[in-house]
Amino acid sequence: MAKVLIIIGAGIEQVRAYEVAKAMGLKVVGTDINPDAPAFEYADGAIIASTRDHGETLKAVINYFFENKDDKVTGVMTIANDVPMTVATVAEHFDLPGLLTDSAIIASDKFLMKESFKFDGVKTSKFSEVSCHIEIIDAAEAWGWPLVIKPVDGRGARGVLLIDESTDLKWAYNESLSFSTVKRVMVESFLSGPQISTESMMIGGKCYTPAYSDRNYSRLDEFIPYMIEDGGTMPALLSEEERRAINALVESGALAMGITDGIVKGDIVLTEKGPAIIELAARLSGGYFATDQIPLSTGVDMVSAAVKYAVGEPLKPEDFTPLYSRGAAIRFFFPPEGVIDEIKGARELSSMPGVRRSSLYRAEGDEQPQVRAHPDRAGFVIADGVDRGEALQRVEAAIDSVIFKVKR
Repeated sequence: MAKVLIIIGAGIEQVRAYEVAKAMGLKVVGTDINPDAPAFEYADGAIIASTRDHGETLKAVINYFFENKDDKVTGVMTIANDVPMTVATVAEHFDLPGLLTDSAIIASDKFLMKESFKFDGVKTSKFSEVSCHIEIIDAAEAWGWPLVIKPVDGRGARGVLLIDESTDLKWAYNESLSFSTVKRVMVESFLSGPQISTESMMIGGKCYTPAYSDRNYSRLDEFIPYMIEDGGTMPALLSEEERRAINALVESGALAMGITDGIVKGDIVLTEKGPAIIELAARLSGGYFATDQIPLSTGVDMVSAAVKYAVGEPLKPEDFTPLYSRGAAIRFFFPPEGVIDEIKGARELSSMPGVRRSSLYRAEGDEQPQVRAHPDRAGFVIADGVDRGEALQRVEAAIDSVIFKVKR
């Protein structure tokens, strides 16, 4: 029987996982609601189902393998796709390595996640679920301003708002709620300090973190109250002691969620009293962090590790030891709101020094919306360099070289 890896999602950011799995001699079956999803080009089979509907996906997967009896399901995974329940449901049904459904439920609900951290004494922000805007005031009286309000099931910064006493709280509550499928929101105390993205692998209850990136919020004032990230920079400006403390924190957070094995993506704040968790995700990162930035900066291949874990191949701690330390950075395009009349400089990006990947999400004639969430960004550039400084210089030069003319 052919060994088959199921990859949940067939978008452009999932392509690297398909390539890695094929290179390992696996057959790959992808799932996506879009029959024209780009990663299907690299697949041996395609299942059309919503990645966010775990029941629909499981039924479709069962039907597929009933019709393809010569194939054996060996593993299931995802990348850049926040669908832990879908991955866990398929893994549980076919008795595959992967996230337990109890842990997936926690990973799918930011309030339950915070509850698990609190129960185990893992350092995080103060938090509370709120059912009306009046309860935001109660939280502020207890913790002080500013606060962050977000959907418990949010992704891609949708509905994440930084609010203070000057904010129209009724509007903020309704705005955040509008992004929630389950119609639940929560508030958190705002943790001040540098924000760090991490990518880790849990092996037998131990955490191995090869990748730390400084999250760039330099344009926060421009988009407030929406909390929009403008990329990341590696290596992060951290001491070895801070790296060890963050790794230990991610480990404790993962264990609190019941995760002893598998990928864990972390959003961390380095406060004056040490690191604290904003949230963890049980998957490989999007934004080309796992596929491009981490290999460029460290030489560690987290995608290969995730594929090996999914199909039950052994992993060793040394698989997550950086081979070198180079600079890598990603920045995003933010044209003014309006109809894009002309774009200059985009074709020249690939020939600019250090530019390793770039993409525009808008074309001439498209409308650039108000930036309220990460999907509203208009594209990105990834650049590398011998060190952090050179990568930053290159990525900023590339971003500045593209000119958007917009009709307002």
